[in-house]
Amino acid sequence: MDEILKSVSEFVDKCLGPLSGGSIGLSDIITFLIQICGTILLFIIVRIFLWKPITKFLEDRRQAMDKELEEAKESNENAKKLEKELEAKYEESKLEIQKILKNAEAEGLARKKEIIDEAKQEALRRITQAENEIEYEISRQSKEIKNQIVTIAFMAAEKIVGHEIKESEYLGLVNEIIDSGLQND
Repeated sequence: MDEILKSVSEFVDKCLGPLSGGSIGLSDIITFLIQICGTILLFIIVRIFLWKPITKFLEDRRQAMDKELEEAKESNENAKKLEKELEAKYEESKLEIQKILKNAEAEGLARKKEIIDEAKQEALRRITQAENEIEYEISRQSKEIKNQIVTIAFMAAEKIVGHEIKESEYLGLVNEIIDSGLQND
């Protein structure tokens, strides 16, 4: 295990180079300068060949995203306008439905009144007709009863008197008596 730790320590020291506590030599300075030159050269190459295309790509992407964002805002505004229009149409439809319902209710009440009036008129007509029929029947029955009374009275008078009475005279007299009795009632 000690050997493993020793070999790891040596490897780390080699990797750190002059930072490991050793002295800095000419080769280390040359390596450092080469690395600085390489970094500067890499920076120049990136700046010349890659910086403009990358910034152009990023700018194009930003513009595309701005455009999409603007389109999304417009779509949102259009959706809000459409929503307001639909709400207005909904309220208008609601009012129209209420108006139709009120009209239907009014028509229903008018029709109800009309039906009731027709039924009252029909009932009044039937009552009048029934009263007329009753009056006619009373009049007919009165005449029939009157005729029966006259006939019975005539037969009784013939038997009482014992001879034949002239029917026309007798009928006139009986009718007078009956009429005066009916008027007294």
